[in-house]
Amino acid sequence: MKKFSLMLICCFLLAGISGFAEAADRNSARDKKKESCQLISSSEAAGRAQARTGGKVVNVRLQRAGKRSVYKVRVLVGKKRIKNVTIKACR
Repeated sequence: MKKFSLMLICCFLLAGISGFAEAADRNSARDKKKESCQLISSSEAAGRAQARTGGKVVNVRLQRAGKRSVYKVRVLVGKKRIKNVTIKACR
C-alpha cells in the first residue's frame, strides 16, 4: 500500500513538472514572437493606406494599440472627406 501511494505521488509530481515545462515553452515562443516584430516605415504605411483607399495621405502617426503598434493614417478621399486608416506596424 505504501509503494502504491509513493508511486501515485511521484506520478502527480511528474505530471505537474511536465505541465510547467510546457507552459514555459509556450511563454518563450510568445516572447520570441514579440521580439521578432520589425516595424515598417511610416512611408510604407502611407503607401499601404493610399493603395487601400485611393486617396492622398495627409498624416501618419505611430501609436500603441493595446500590446501592438499600429500606424494611424489620415487620407484625403475626394475633395473634402478625411478617412482614418489603421495599418499594422509589424511586418
